[in-house]
Amino acid sequence: MDHQEYFSQVKAKFINTKQANISGLDTLVIYEEVFKWKWIATKLKIFSFAAYTDRIDENLIKSYTEKCLQYACKNKKGLPRGFQNGVVSYSILVSESIDPSAISFVSKRPDKHWSAFEMPIIVDLSKKELYYYKENIIWGALYDSFLNEYIMCNFNF
Repeated sequence: MDHQEYFSQVKAKFINTKQANISGLDTLVIYEEVFKWKWIATKLKIFSFAAYTDRIDENLIKSYTEKCLQYACKNKKGLPRGFQNGVVSYSILVSESIDPSAISFVSKRPDKHWSAFEMPIIVDLSKKELYYYKENIIWGALYDSFLNEYIMCNFNF
């Protein structure tokens, strides 16, 4: 599967998509809101960002993830973060060439933010594998299973 096929597969799962330039990369931006009573009546504003690059290294994924979270926080709709809603930023880089330091970065616990989840993901087209933090998220345990299921349902091969 090449990156164009991968993006077509992902895009077909969503209604609200657009293109943006994030961190110098042509990026697919997906937005949706999910509300669940079991989350103590909160709503997650979910932004998923997906871009292709020839090579992924640690500096690129760090920068891209940071810019994606900034975009998500700036463009979310509704009440301020923390008032019955939070932001999720899935920042996905797709490539056939990935530096091990990048895999190490996305496999570590993401940084904490006020009512926002920063979820960096690497899609390795050459191995058909996803790399991301797969452990429990302590500061967002209420959402933990949803966040991981969302990745597997929407971004896995």
